[in-house]
Amino acid sequence: MNRWKFYWLRLTRELWVRASAYAAFGVAAALLASVAARWVPEGLAERLGGESVEQLLTILASSLLAVATFSVGAMVTAYTAVSQGATPRVAALVTSDGQTQRSLATFVGAFLYAIVAVTAINAGYYGAEGRAILFLVSLAVVALVAYRLLAWINRLSSLARIGHMIDLVEDRTREALVARSRRPFLGGRPGVLATGFLILSDKTGWVQNVDPDRLEAAGGHGDCDIQVLAAPGAFVRRGEALARIGRDHCDEKTRSEVHSAFILGPSRSYDQDPRFGLIVLGEIAGKALSPAVNDPGTAIQVIGAGVRLLDIWLEPPKDDADPSPCSRVLAAPLADADLLDDIFGQIARYGAGDVPATIRLLKALRSLAATPGPMQAPARDMARELMTRARQSMPIPADLARVRAVKV
Repeated sequence: MNRWKFYWLRLTRELWVRASAYAAFGVAAALLASVAARWVPEGLAERLGGESVEQLLTILASSLLAVATFSVGAMVTAYTAVSQGATPRVAALVTSDGQTQRSLATFVGAFLYAIVAVTAINAGYYGAEGRAILFLVSLAVVALVAYRLLAWINRLSSLARIGHMIDLVEDRTREALVARSRRPFLGGRPGVLATGFLILSDKTGWVQNVDPDRLEAAGGHGDCDIQVLAAPGAFVRRGEALARIGRDHCDEKTRSEVHSAFILGPSRSYDQDPRFGLIVLGEIAGKALSPAVNDPGTAIQVIGAGVRLLDIWLEPPKDDADPSPCSRVLAAPLADADLLDDIFGQIARYGAGDVPATIRLLKALRSLAATPGPMQAPARDMARELMTRARQSMPIPADLARVRAVKV
């Protein structure tokens, strides 16, 4: 993914960005109402330019602050509940949820609009025509606030549900899998450089994004191929290799360009790292199967989500050709066995003693093993390991017999 696009996506998912944009729009709407005053008919100004607009704005200003405060409190409560009930890795999706951000930003923006408008009215900033425009804008704001309030109430009913979190993670993982299936080698081609100059990381963290176009430009500048050694999702310490250049030496400009193609951060990202989404789903299922929670139904729901995601990986879309291959970039593809272990590994380890979860997982592995392709062998291997764990975890012969009845 282009690094500027990655930065933009990360910025737009911050709550304060959308809230600031709505707040700026609200303040601008309040102050610019007098600009359109010249086009207001005199009769309309006399009818709408009275004191009713000030009363309407006062009601908005006094109520929206409480609504915004309550909404933020509800979001924090949902954030905490999801962190405890599912996994902390999924809690970030609560604050980055688009509908949640739009609702909170609307309340903040409408509150600031009302405050600025009331202050400007008391300062004599508007004439009768400006007050008429302000009245019409206030009606539109009231309609928008009412719509967002209803949408926010509907969102609150599902915001902290584990099932809703599973759906959110599945959606984000699906996007990453589709993007990676179209560019399986990170936009480049398969290959390995046996020797070459190593580009070392100058800090420690998770690789969140790799910009293949930037690497292609660096390879063109240095007239060499570049192999990606630290793909998105890799943890790199300072001094470890990020990439290898197919030359014995490297000038400072090429080294700087390669460094700028890698974005490192304190945590993994869903965008270019489909394995992270699969791991988060596995963590949700593993926690549900713990003795403290004992919720095999959630694990079974995760198994269904995992099968859907792996189907997408095994059957890429028709337009799966790389739209802009970078011939100088070399990268390794994702291993199918790793994807399978990411989503089902924790369920196999922690759910081997649970009959319904084990049976459901065996059936999922059976369906994957029956599909011709690279997932057959890993699915059969995991099924054999699961049966070994089940024999050790199920002391009752009847339970073990039900599990053995599922042939893989």
